[in-house]
Amino acid sequence: MRLKQVSLAAAISVVAGLTTAAVGLTASAAVADSTASLPLAHYAHMVTDPAHQHLFFSQGAGSTGILVTDLSGTPVTTITDEQGAAGLALSADGSTLYAALADGDAVAAVDTATLTESARYATGTGSAPVSVAVAGGQVWYGYETADGKGAIGSVDASGTVSTPSLSHWSVPPVLAAGGGVLAAEEPLQSLSHVATFDVSSGTATAKADTDVAGGTATGLQVTGDGARVLLAAPQQPALQVYRTSDLLSANPAPYYTGAVGPASLAIDTDGTIASASTAGLYLYAGSNLAENHVTFPSGTTVAPDGLTWGGDGTTLYAVTRDSAGAYTLDVLGSAKLSDTTLATNAPRYAVPTEQFTVTGALATRGFLPSGAVLQVTRDGEPLPDATAGADGTFGISDTRPDAGQYTYQVSYAGDATHRPATATQKVYVARLSTDIAFPEIDSATPHSVVLKDTLTTELLLGSLRPGTEVDVTRTNEDTQETVPLPSVPVDPDTTGFTVTDDPGAAGRFTYHLSFAGDATHEPTTSDATLQISPYTPALTLKAPATATRAAALSFTGKLDDGPYPAGETVTVTRTDAAHVTTPATWTAPVAADGTVTVKDTPAIGGANTYTVSYPGDTAHQAATASAIVQVSRVKPTVTVTTDKAGYAYDGTATVTAHLGTTYNGRTVSVYATPVGGRKTLLKTGTVDSRGNLKVTYKLTHNTTFTASFAGDYRYAPATATHAATAQVRIAEKLGGYYTSTTYSGVTYRVYHHTVQPQVVGTVTPDKSGQCMKFQAQEYYSGAWHTIGTSSCFSMAPGSTGVTHLVLTHAVNQRFRVRTEYVHSSKDTSNADTWGGWLYLTVRN
Repeated sequence: MRLKQVSLAAAISVVAGLTTAAVGLTASAAVADSTASLPLAHYAHMVTDPAHQHLFFSQGAGSTGILVTDLSGTPVTTITDEQGAAGLALSADGSTLYAALADGDAVAAVDTATLTESARYATGTGSAPVSVAVAGGQVWYGYETADGKGAIGSVDASGTVSTPSLSHWSVPPVLAAGGGVLAAEEPLQSLSHVATFDVSSGTATAKADTDVAGGTATGLQVTGDGARVLLAAPQQPALQVYRTSDLLSANPAPYYTGAVGPASLAIDTDGTIASASTAGLYLYAGSNLAENHVTFPSGTTVAPDGLTWGGDGTTLYAVTRDSAGAYTLDVLGSAKLSDTTLATNAPRYAVPTEQFTVTGALATRGFLPSGAVLQVTRDGEPLPDATAGADGTFGISDTRPDAGQYTYQVSYAGDATHRPATATQKVYVARLSTDIAFPEIDSATPHSVVLKDTLTTELLLGSLRPGTEVDVTRTNEDTQETVPLPSVPVDPDTTGFTVTDDPGAAGRFTYHLSFAGDATHEPTTSDATLQISPYTPALTLKAPATATRAAALSFTGKLDDGPYPAGETVTVTRTDAAHVTTPATWTAPVAADGTVTVKDTPAIGGANTYTVSYPGDTAHQAATASAIVQVSRVKPTVTVTTDKAGYAYDGTATVTAHLGTTYNGRTVSVYATPVGGRKTLLKTGTVDSRGNLKVTYKLTHNTTFTASFAGDYRYAPATATHAATAQVRIAEKLGGYYTSTTYSGVTYRVYHHTVQPQVVGTVTPDKSGQCMKFQAQEYYSGAWHTIGTSSCFSMAPGSTGVTHLVLTHAVNQRFRVRTEYVHSSKDTSNADTWGGWLYLTVRN
């Protein structure tokens, strides 16, 4: 049996007013195919003998016999004198039933054919064996030792009883075997001490020995391959599974039993696991997700260790106990049948004449039945069967010619491993409503109206047929005249459509849009009222940038948004130097396509501004454009000079501006721009009869003078420049002398021959950090001779330079010294300047 856990969420999509959805569920798994009361005062263990069609029931300490029933639970006999029979186990060939006799200190062997005891193996006084397992050709049993602890004994095929030392136990352990592996368990509060042994050879070899999550085990089994050991303990919320090799958690694990500790378990030969708790019976196959869940009447639960499989691959036997303490055998012949669920989803929409699909899914807790066939009816009328896919999904396609409500029923008959299921689904077939919204206006002019819109369907469902059209009419709200326009096609892919129109005039218009509907869609209408304003035409002029004075000039202009009525004109004005406040004005015709030609013969040079104005008409608003044409003028002669090339600091320059021949303008402006300063107007005036205009200016820096003529009707503007230099002011003095004298009327400073004369120079304006040189001369042979010129001294803050003269053979000799300012390459505001001579002589 192969089962797979599948979770199904019923995704139900409902279109309001059109469809509904339904989910079909099967009933819970039957509690039992049959039940039988068991004449038991207590219950300990149950074993199935499928070969002889018997069930064996033990009742534990204090009992005296083993109950035998047929497979329906009807008593057959009681094997007597089996004192305190507890744990039961069937031999590998099914011929012998072994019973641990807790009150008989022995293991009994019962012939399953004659239902009589065939042998008894004493396990020692006070040993009280409680469990028994058959593996590796031996019978293993858990018993109590003389010191009150627990141990594991064995009986071989010859009947020899042995007590090998198999781990340490504080109480007699519970035993289970499978696949040549023996497992033993004893409780440790919420834990269990578990040990596993390889007994395939008949001799026990330890595999693993540890404490695991457990408690007081009421169910312990080893899988048929010997790979896993399962432990059911009420102290744990789930059935625990461990690897026999190392007692670590196995995968899959654990198996949950309704969040209640399991009290019983059984493993069938195909690996199907049954586990029971007070929450009911759970079955697992292939994963740790429960595939089936069987519940029992209130107050009834499966007895501890009360499950076993029948050996037929189908039947599960459960011993249950009710609230009064009475025991019942429940025979579950269909426990492995998986519940199935049918869920159906209504189509997103269902409209007349169009195919729609009811979708759904067949789900089960186990593996989905491959290719399951589903029976389908509509209002009781059979439809073709549907087949579930590998994932359980299916679809039922149908077409209805008329609107209305239809009921679909889907049924699954079930199979050998799945229960049947049925679901119904109501589908409402109706035409979809439609809508035309207010359109998007791409254009709204007297000659071009373009409206873009969409014909939308309810919830954007339902495809539009090719050839769908929207009818259009136009109403002039001013005249109430209504005009039908051509119908426009609707794009079936985008549901969009475009209305184009030429109303021919400005005004208020209403466009009525209507869709007549079809078999799938309801009709709809929409109105869009537009205020169409007159055109605002663009007027462009193509005038030349320049023109020749007194020569014919012609250029064109263009008004867009034509056509224009015949007889329309534009007004042309020309503004020039002679017509500033009273422009020249004339008109020019407008062609039908909006072309305008402007003609003129400009008499005034310079900037001539042509302005073309259209006054507007019934379909057009006014428009204006201007263009500037530079009309040629003669170049005049303009010069500017100064009376000197250079000037002392704060010297006065006489600046003369000269203007040559002009037409009607004789005004010149003179400007001064000192280096590092602003350009300043010195004078504006009319030149004299010689064409000159004079002005004076004091220079403290190198200065550029500019003469400017603004131009007149026939002569163009012109300027001229001239640069003049300005020296610095140098203040000089001598220091360190002790008297003064004169020679030929010149004052000399007198120095003692031991003194080095000091020379100090100060420059105005401030030239701190720039160069100052000193030059010395001596008078002899009737003339002055240069005896030395210093290198540059960097002037100190305050624009001052200082040096000392070193004179040799100077007694009674005459000398003179002066300073020079040398401008920096970064400072061009003043010219290099020599200071005046300072005179001195030397005496003893």
